[in-house]
Amino acid sequence: MVHEKQVALVTGGNRGIGYELVKQLAHKGFKVILTSRDPENGHEAAQKLKQSDLDVSFVVMDVDNQESIHQAKKEKHPQNE
Repeated sequence: MVHEKQVALVTGGNRGIGYELVKQLAHKGFKVILTSRDPENGHEAAQKLKQSDLDVSFVVMDVDNQESIHQAKKEKHPQNE
């Protein structure tokens, strides 16, 4: 039986508490999707964590914008459109 990693999506993961949560979850073995409204800061945060061999990816998402949420879902799971 293949054991798949649990996936966690963290909003506002590019700084502060969100960033620390991404880091802690990744250290515990989760595949973490870091989201941020700011593409530059989000990519930078994800790259920094990846340098520590953590399973982190980045998606632009603004939780106050439904279209942004739908676009983030499509980006991570295009087969579910």
